Amino acid sequence: MKRAIVLSVTLTLTIASTVLSQEPKQQGSERAPQRQQAAFDQVFTLRGIEFSPSQQAQVAELRKKYTPQLIEIQKNYGGILTDEQRQAQREAFRAARETGKQDAEVRKAVEAAIKLTDEQKEKQAQIQKERAELFAKIQEELRAVLTDEQRKQLRPQREARGPAQPPTHRDVKYGPHDRNVMDVWLAKSDKPTPVLVSIHGGGFSGGNKSISGDLLRQCLDSGISAVAITYRLSGEAKAPAQFHDAARAIQFIRSKDKEWNLDPTRIAATGGSAGAGLSLWLGFHDDLADPDNADPVLRESTKLTCMTVVGGQTSYDPRFIRDLFPGTDVYKIGALAQLFDMDPNKLDDLPKEKYKLFEDCSPINHLTKDDPPAQLTYSMSMEQADIHSPRFGKALKEKMDALDIRCDVYVGNEVLGGGERVSTIDFVKQAFGMK
Repeated sequence: MKRAIVLSVTLTLTIASTVLSQEPKQQGSERAPQRQQAAFDQVFTLRGIEFSPSQQAQVAELRKKYTPQLIEIQKNYGGILTDEQRQAQREAFRAARETGKQDAEVRKAVEAAIKLTDEQKEKQAQIQKERAELFAKIQEELRAVLTDEQRKQLRPQREARGPAQPPTHRDVKYGPHDRNVMDVWLAKSDKPTPVLVSIHGGGFSGGNKSISGDLLRQCLDSGISAVAITYRLSGEAKAPAQFHDAARAIQFIRSKDKEWNLDPTRIAATGGSAGAGLSLWLGFHDDLADPDNADPVLRESTKLTCMTVVGGQTSYDPRFIRDLFPGTDVYKIGALAQLFDMDPNKLDDLPKEKYKLFEDCSPINHLTKDDPPAQLTYSMSMEQADIHSPRFGKALKEKMDALDIRCDVYVGNEVLGGGERVSTIDFVKQAFGMK
């Protein structure tokens, strides 16, 4: 557990430091407090715990108490590097993010780029120890505000990261390509069970089939089967291959309803980042079922009952993203340039077919009044210009609200539009009509 805490806080503060150093200097004075709060969000949370209003007030006091110390440690950590190393750090971080690398991969890329001396490594180890101890102290005080019931909900981080239960069926082929595979966990039930499909993220250029251990456990305990899928990456196939793979996976699952004891009328999707976008695209896109197709899988429906996603993009159209973050280069992210095989510097001078592709791959463009509900969760603030910004969720909510379709958007502890926060599993169960 101690090792997990050290790695968690090291990663959080290292990446936060890099992100903050990339903010435009002219905006620094008015946005510094907001940036600092967002940078330390993970330090002041407990996995799987939702704080009550009174507890949130206590957490706010802890933030006020410990944030100056966290900032000082972060400053000391950054002071270890030379100007050249800091520049290499920024470039490595940006490159890793643009290619869709995840946390551990980002850390590895940054560490390789800065090339610390032995003296720097010794100083770094001491600072890491100090901030790990501070993190542990903060976590201890956070636990002190919990109720007895909330303490029972806490699970070891090792348990929460991935499924401890082996799949019922592993590496099942759902299509002709090498990455058209899925893992399947079947819930025990006399009646056909609903299904939650987990679609991995990774900027469309990385990642593999996965599902949170906690979420899997909650699904199986609730009588919901779970499936984790992969799809072709942008390095081997450009858009819309990834979207069509995800659609075929849903169709394949439906084609196995009798064999796997599944309810084909109740299928939901979840995912983070690219997996979130694919989930939303499936939920809003017109049904891709082709009743006359020679392939029986493609005769099945692609429709979903609901979507619950994290850090999701509601549009992949670089023009939409440029308008969403004016004065920034968020729309130039390398993951989209590779996905669409285009030069973002020539965004206003591309073939018409490319714009049509942008539009077709953007979930928000397919939204109609008969579409299912969605739940979107974001960890960063609305002010941050990032491909995982809650501005994407806000734009979708405005359209779904106008159509009177349920759209829950969570930004940190805030619920956009008010109301009570609902857990992932409860949102899915509500959509499935389960108690």
